[in-house]
Amino acid sequence: FINKKTYSMDKEDVFIADYFKNKKKGFYVDVGCYHPLHRNNTFLLYKKGWEGMNIDIHNFSIELFNYLRPNDRNYNFAVSNKNELVEMYFQKELSQLSTIEKDQAKKVFQGNIKTKSIQAYTLDKILNFSKLENIKIDLLDIDVESADFKVLQGLSINKFEPELICVEIHEKNIDKSETYKLLNNYGYKLLWSGVFSHIFKFSNS
Repeated sequence: FINKKTYSMDKEDVFIADYFKNKKKGFYVDVGCYHPLHRNNTFLLYKKGWEGMNIDIHNFSIELFNYLRPNDRNYNFAVSNKNELVEMYFQKELSQLSTIEKDQAKKVFQGNIKTKSIQAYTLDKILNFSKLENIKIDLLDIDVESADFKVLQGLSINKFEPELICVEIHEKNIDKSETYKLLNNYGYKLLWSGVFSHIFKFSNS
């Protein structure tokens, strides 16, 4: 399992690792990190010697990251566009489908939906109290089940300017989505597309 060539759902990690093939050390921020290895877009970079920050609404996910990636900063928070308590919707203690968006939960879950309150912070806030407000973010990876746009709203994109941003967009016409328009306004160009994930590159031109 450790020697797999890809750990992502759609080989996002292979594209990302190839893009950064000449960069020995770097920093990633993985929002909605889920699992340190399985369906993970940053493990190939971690194996290469990179470090980063991993954030998930499930405490069990973060316990796994603390065990398998002790050199990373691992946080059990929700990430949104406001610093406040929010409701999370889930069915299992380890799941890719858990969300802070009620409509999304109703769409994807079958049967009883569990809820509990969790602290949400903006990425700006998290980077600040982690003393990383001046860090160079090489990769920002976001997979938070329809709250992706809110994550981007809570980051000073023009300050941090992550080189690559991997984010989920479920609309068929992705250039019509609010996420695409936001990133385009900040100078990001679409570089790669999978089934749901899309990778954008910051461009000064």
